[in-house]
Order: sequence, then C-alpha cells, then structure tokens
Amino acid sequence: MACAPLRGAAPRRRAAVRRRVLRCEGRSAPAGRVRSVRPVAGAAVGRAGRLRGAGAAVAAAAALLSLAACDPWHCSFESHGACVEFESPPADLEAARARMDRLLELELPFWNLHSLSGWRIQYRDTTEYVCYLATRNEGCTDYIQHTLSLHVPDDSGGCFEAAELLHELGHYKLGDPTHSNPRWKDVDAAFAGIVWDRPDAPAECRKRYQGIRLGMWPVGTDAL
Repeated sequence: MACAPLRGAAPRRRAAVRRRVLRCEGRSAPAGRVRSVRPVAGAAVGRAGRLRGAGAAVAAAAALLSLAACDPWHCSFESHGACVEFESPPADLEAARARMDRLLELELPFWNLHSLSGWRIQYRDTTEYVCYLATRNEGCTDYIQHTLSLHVPDDSGGCFEAAELLHELGHYKLGDPTHSNPRWKDVDAAFAGIVWDRPDAPAECRKRYQGIRLGMWPVGTDAL
C-alpha cells in the first residue's frame, strides 16, 4: 500500500519541515514524493487523498512534524550504493554482505534499476515504523528519510531475503500508490526464484521456504 503525497498541509510548512529533516543527512527528496507504505493486517492507515479541509491540514502537519527529528543511520555495510542496516545484525556480516549483493543483483533488474546510491535499506525486527499516518507496517518507502524500511518476518528463520524489498523497490522506482502498473502482478510469483529456488540460495532460506511459490508477496492492484 502507498500513501498519496500530502495536499492539505500548507506548502510553506511542508517545505520547512522537509528541509529540516533533510539537513540531518544532507540529502534531497524527489519532487512530489513523500512516502509509500506496506501495512500490516488490521493496522489503521491514513490516506491523504481522502482527507479534506482543516482536518487534513492538521493531520498532515502533525505527521510531518513527527518526522522532524534526525533519524541516524547505522550501516552494517554498503551494497549497490545503499547503506544496509540491520536492527539485529547477523553474526556473519561478510556472509550477509554477499547475500545482500546477490539479492540486489536479482531484484534491481526487475524494476530496471541499477543502484540505490544515497538510500538506506533497513531491516527491522518489528512492524513498528512511522510511515506517514501508519505506525505499523511490513514495509515503507520513505522519501523523506531516503529509506526502504522492511520488517523481517518473525518466522523467517534467519532468511532476511523474505522481507518485501522487491515491493518497496517498485515504489522507489514508480511511486504508483495504487499498484496500477502491470508489472506488480509479477511480484508475488518472483518470490521463489529470488528467495530459495536458486543454486546459490542461503541455506536458511531453503530450509524455511522451500516449496512455497505464491502468497508471500501478494500485491493488491488498483487499490491503496
């Protein structure tokens, strides 16, 4: 799921808060993009496009102000130009780096991408991550913090490759909050070939997910 750009907040306030956030890392944000979010089941998600009037301005401004503090990066290593951060770092970071390099070799071309320079890929242990009006989600494409933040499934058995990075890369590339691009329909079917059904798949991934081909990365098309 992806949230539409904020429209109700006063433009000057929006710009001021964004500048304050970006100064934390010395970065800039793509014009017209704020955040996309993959919700967890049952989580309340705000949709800026459906808010109207003064209530929209207040809610949107509050959401932006909550982002004003710096979000420091703690990079475990770099891969394809991205800072890769684990909330709970793997015991063997060199092995994790090789796995990450291979994962991005497989996933970037899916969206015709070549690098994630200046961005962070964050693997977290919980669904808690403030992504616009959603506070719990499986994934978030955060254009303000330049972060693809992902929840590693609780039962992944050490297979961080199972997190929905391919989905968030799609939002990074397309925006497309309603998943209208036809490429989205191929995301779920890509799970096996990326995660476990390949000669060099990590042992943790083969052990946990072997035989599972559909249902791990579903995408609701033409819907938020």
